[in-house]
Amino acid sequence: MIYDFSFSNTSKDESFFLYILAQSAQNLHLNAFFYTHNQQTHCFIPDLAALLSTQEDSPSHNLLQSFCKQDINYAQNILAFANDMAQNLPLSLYFAFLELKPITPPQAFYEALNTLQPQASLKEIFTHTFRLLFPQCPKDTPLNDHLHIIASFHTPKTYYYTPAQTSEILNPLHEHFAKLNPPSAVHKKLLEKDKAYFINIVNELKAGKDVPFCTTFGTKLLSLAPKEDTHTTLLCDIASLKTYFRTHQARIDILASFEKPTTRLVPKEVFESQFPLDKCGLTQVGLPYDMPLAIIGALLLQDEIGYFFLSPCDKEPDFDFKHSQRPITQNLAIAQNGIFIDTYITPDNTLHSLIESHLKAEPGEACLVAYLSSRHPSAFLIQREGSKILLNIAFETNPRLILEDIARSYKSGDELLKNFGKHFPELLSAALNMPPTPKPSNNLLDILDSAAFVLGLKTPHQSTSDKNALFYHAYRFVRERGPRIDYKLLREDNTLLLDYNRIIRSCMSFKCAKMEDEILSFGALDSLSEFVATLARDTLTNLALNKILLLGDMLSNHIFLDKILEYLPKNIQLLLPKDGLIDY
Repeated sequence: MIYDFSFSNTSKDESFFLYILAQSAQNLHLNAFFYTHNQQTHCFIPDLAALLSTQEDSPSHNLLQSFCKQDINYAQNILAFANDMAQNLPLSLYFAFLELKPITPPQAFYEALNTLQPQASLKEIFTHTFRLLFPQCPKDTPLNDHLHIIASFHTPKTYYYTPAQTSEILNPLHEHFAKLNPPSAVHKKLLEKDKAYFINIVNELKAGKDVPFCTTFGTKLLSLAPKEDTHTTLLCDIASLKTYFRTHQARIDILASFEKPTTRLVPKEVFESQFPLDKCGLTQVGLPYDMPLAIIGALLLQDEIGYFFLSPCDKEPDFDFKHSQRPITQNLAIAQNGIFIDTYITPDNTLHSLIESHLKAEPGEACLVAYLSSRHPSAFLIQREGSKILLNIAFETNPRLILEDIARSYKSGDELLKNFGKHFPELLSAALNMPPTPKPSNNLLDILDSAAFVLGLKTPHQSTSDKNALFYHAYRFVRERGPRIDYKLLREDNTLLLDYNRIIRSCMSFKCAKMEDEILSFGALDSLSEFVATLARDTLTNLALNKILLLGDMLSNHIFLDKILEYLPKNIQLLLPKDGLIDY
């Protein structure tokens, strides 16, 4: 029997994860072999005793016998390997266990062994028989054994600790508290300070001082109060994250992963004033991403302080731990189903180059491209050996001209304006007193600016009524479904058109019905997501397009992301942005 452990693998730290597996196999006197196929890495371990027991009278028995150690219980050690992997392999976003598959070798495997020289190594045996065991893989798939993986590993991490080590180091009552360097071949030693150093820093923070501190992402200024340039709020532990912010399990799991990314969350209303907010009312949050920061958090928790702030710092810290350098901090949009998107935008791209980057593997295959961004004109394209516009986006955004058109062109439109003016005279007056200058747009998200102005949406922190104010209110809606705002498609002369002003008309009707701003704002985003998903469903039905590529920084809005993932047809192939390629 052969046991095949498979892992999803798009990690730049592949050698680090493979080393943990290879070292575990060696410690248990097992032979492990590694290959990669279709962005999956496999570690297969032969149960030599089981293989021998099925071929006792075959010539191949003698070849395998030379590698089988009689004092090893292979089945028990393979189980121990699986347990060790579960305990010590970090929970990573880019290297994650998928499944364990037992493989019973076919008779052809044993027949092939009979053709090998008696001095063949175990690696040569499995290289020679590889396609018999794994017929789905190309013939020339490279195969490495655990000895090669161990010998070629040169990148231990200062921020790798097992769960048991972490528990001891972060327990102020444990003898190993603040001891940064437990014995481990995978952990690169930090320069150490004793616990008094960390206690002193926490005392300075509690005294209101700002402290330059050495981290794996460079020197940061630590503080217990946000500053104007504070970029990240670090929660001291997961319990604190749940206490202060609205979140869900998928976000918690991803924030606690080996990569320690950040994400933007909504503070609970009672705590909102304590955190720095962006224009949409969100706070960029994370968990401590190296052990010295985690020790600071553990000490703050003793005083019931659940978070601290990171700001840029141009001063030198008083001590350098000599951290391993991490890749750039990732800020992720995280959906409730666990899908995440890197919101970093790589410079020097265009919409064409973004599309090419995602579709170059299958250039002739047709695909619907939906691009929604706050930065550039929207695009709904059919990509098939070139681009064809499916839905042209062009509309008027001046609220005055929109309301005048609603009164003139829609049934009972004038009655709606009278009713709206009766309930909200100041809002109607502000819109109708705007200069009648046309303000055309090709960006579908600009309709949300117009909606926010007409609805009078503002935030406690800014006086302008724009899409960010609408996002602010939508994020504070605590249920799962909003009202259906009418994003209606029209067909004229065989051309698809979106009835833009109907969106504003629909919002005004709900406003007249005394619907709360949070519910109405959420409905605008919920319905936008449903509109894009419906467009995808129509192209699947009418044009047989069974693939959609979503692009644009609107995907960083987690309401839109959650809802479009919910509404898209389950039988459509979904392509989401690769890291750094969400927008341009």
